[in-house]
Amino acid sequence: MSTNAPPKKIYYGWYILAGCFFMMFLGLATRNSFGLFLKPMIADFNISRASLSLPFSLCLILYGASQPLGGLMMRRWDPKTVIIWGSALTTIAMLGIYYVDSLWGVYLFFGILLGMGGIGNSVTAFTPLVSNWFPDRRGLGMSIISAGSSMGQLILLPVFAYMIGYLDWRMTSFVIGVIFVFTLMPISLFLVKNSPSSKDVPPSAPVSGNGVKMVVPYDVHWVQCLPKMPFVLLLTSFFTCGFTVTVVSVHWVPFATDVGFSAAVAATSFALGGGLNTVGVLAVGPLSDKIGRKIPLSLIYAFRGLGFILFIFFKNDFSVWATPMMIGLSWIATVPLTSALTGDFFGSRNVAILFGLITFSHQLGSGLSAWLSGYIYDMTGSYNLAFALAAYLCFQAAVLVSFINEKEVRVPQVATT
Repeated sequence: MSTNAPPKKIYYGWYILAGCFFMMFLGLATRNSFGLFLKPMIADFNISRASLSLPFSLCLILYGASQPLGGLMMRRWDPKTVIIWGSALTTIAMLGIYYVDSLWGVYLFFGILLGMGGIGNSVTAFTPLVSNWFPDRRGLGMSIISAGSSMGQLILLPVFAYMIGYLDWRMTSFVIGVIFVFTLMPISLFLVKNSPSSKDVPPSAPVSGNGVKMVVPYDVHWVQCLPKMPFVLLLTSFFTCGFTVTVVSVHWVPFATDVGFSAAVAATSFALGGGLNTVGVLAVGPLSDKIGRKIPLSLIYAFRGLGFILFIFFKNDFSVWATPMMIGLSWIATVPLTSALTGDFFGSRNVAILFGLITFSHQLGSGLSAWLSGYIYDMTGSYNLAFALAAYLCFQAAVLVSFINEKEVRVPQVATT
């Protein structure tokens, strides 16, 4: 008689993570690809660069505003419904760009529809799924999903650039839209499930050296969560994240070339730092599931601050590579830790709206940074003060995060028979 055990069933949550990773891989890369379309569209429409840049600004603003809006919608309906709507808006936007013949069409499809598509195609949208499917492994789940955005930019942006040169910008947008029809929409409709059923056996949780179990200390209405200290600290520190990464993404190349480095070296070092995104984000999530999240998050902000300090005082062949690499390692690593902490403290029913508000704070920091850093340069003739401000905010965020009391969510595991 055979005693072979039946093959172990793969936990469906891993399929959820794969689908969310792929939606981030496609969606975020597409939203960040507008710079590739800029010059070809200017040539066709015969308008100024500033005029065509405004729809992109609108897209960024609406993307930020869509995060808390999507969270509210998830409370009214469910994550899957909102993800379907977000995927549909994103798909319609890319298909519609093919047909635009004026600047107003660009505003409608790229500015409004693609921006609002963020309600269902973002870390905020996928955080409730991770909280439901991986309550004891939020860090790991959010790391995998967050890595999708950096991998998408690394792989797809060069592909989109080649497509625009080979096909033209209209056909490229149409092809991307068709790809979305056969990827984003089926994943949203058929793969995504809101929460496990009784048939889904979760994987075993990571073993902690001290043995802890997770509790949700603030499982109340989301409005009552707003004055709670963990939310205030996460909101404030994530503003710093947005401010500091934008200083680098917008002004690193001008800063490095201003002090004597070639544009090629500045751009290559920045690209290398961007490539390290995936390393940092995949490392911190599983680590945080075992040792807690606030210590890694605090150290990430401090490490990023040291990167800014390094280039202020040492502008040499070492620092021009080391600074973007240090900032690149910490770039997206804050996302899974911040979203996981939000879920830890406030539970799966509140995490979408609250992390949406936290993400909106990040976008406000990004918008302020892009303008203020340029203004500081115009006033002082240097970016040193902008980098110093970014370093200060990083160290401030490291201190603020250290005040988060994780003992509220990680309590000693009580042995049961």
